[in-house]
Amino acid sequence: MVPPEVKVISVVITIFLVLWTGSALFATINPKTFWRLTQGWKATREPSTAYFVFSRIGTATCAIVGLILLIQPYIH
Repeated sequence: MVPPEVKVISVVITIFLVLWTGSALFATINPKTFWRLTQGWKATREPSTAYFVFSRIGTATCAIVGLILLIQPYIH
């Protein structure tokens, strides 16, 4: 039998991974909107296109890692 503390920690980690993966997918699909929400309020001008390309690559990597960590318990 699994102790209740372990179940709570498992749920918290799962919620974190769902939020991580969801925000990474959102940032991958809409990097300009994500930039406006997170960084746009303190910038004087919009960054270059290369910034958004590299941002999309980085957030796609984070989304893949999140998906792998979410499905890892079900793969045996």
